[in-house]
Amino acid sequence: MFRMGIIEESLENREILKMFEKYFISQRIEHVPEDEYPTWHTNEYHIPEEEIQELLDTLKEQIKTTWYIHTFNDKTLFVVLRGRWFEMALKKDESWNDMIEYGVKNAKVERRYLENISLHI
Repeated sequence: MFRMGIIEESLENREILKMFEKYFISQRIEHVPEDEYPTWHTNEYHIPEEEIQELLDTLKEQIKTTWYIHTFNDKTLFVVLRGRWFEMALKKDESWNDMIEYGVKNAKVERRYLENISLHI
């Protein structure tokens, strides 16, 4: 089972969240006054391993530039960026390098966020 957090404001089209309804666990509302979107709605989902890659393929087309989505289980971390997703080790190692470089150059995510992805939702 993978735990996934999706900030609704990170998506081009929130309608795709209908695909995730059966996996929904909870929603947290966060106030981020300095952000372009001052209120974030972070949804937590628990997704079976056999369904994760199909959902990642959908998310990579719907996530906005400058954002990322992450999902993890006890062995693997996936990071979704605009146009691509990456499978990596849970703790930062060389498997993170391609994701960080792609994220900075192509998805326009600030390096500091990609170098410190936490394992919580």
